[in-house]
Amino acid sequence: MADRVAIGFAGETLQLLPDRAVYWPTQRSLLIADLHLGKGDIFRDAGLAVPSGGTQHDLQRIERLLHAHAPLTLYVLGDLLHGDDRGAHWRAHWQAWREAHAALRIVVIAGNHDHRLAVAGLALEVVGTALRLGPLLLSHEPLASDGVICGHLHPVVRLPRVPGRQPAFVLSPMQLILPAFSRFTGGHEWTAQPEQQLFVCTGDQVIALPPGTPRERSRR
Repeated sequence: MADRVAIGFAGETLQLLPDRAVYWPTQRSLLIADLHLGKGDIFRDAGLAVPSGGTQHDLQRIERLLHAHAPLTLYVLGDLLHGDDRGAHWRAHWQAWREAHAALRIVVIAGNHDHRLAVAGLALEVVGTALRLGPLLLSHEPLASDGVICGHLHPVVRLPRVPGRQPAFVLSPMQLILPAFSRFTGGHEWTAQPEQQLFVCTGDQVIALPPGTPRERSRR
């Protein structure tokens, strides 16, 4: 177990971080996926009793990562929004946070929930559904290509004698899947294929499971 795990992927060294993020040292870049801003507001507007403060908490987590790694660029691999960009509560938190980090470049690869992102006015760059950066191809959804880093699938696993389900990175020779960054998301229990290795985030540590470790996948 470690507070981060360094892996080699597509000829680059990446650091898998316990708080569901990747740091790319040579590019001074931080990568996350599936932030889903405004999801709680949408649920509450629909009459569902869900707790408030999710957006603020997730932004505080990003802030801690910024202080720890001092990246020049934050890449969000899709679903920065949950859909509607007009919720007053989460927008107020975002605007205050963005002003406090005005020098940070934020690049978003559009995901399936980001249909209003281009007109949301959130002071960031939207680059479409995929972005090639040297040997790496950043995407929201998995692609049939080499060097893909993506999100979308929200992988989680169950560990023996550990309650609940833990978010996990899924590494294969061609692809690295990130867990959902937001803690207010569902997850899909993952079955590791023989060529895959799981790296489990337990809050303050990353646990590397042996390659091909089987885990049960829940029905979607």
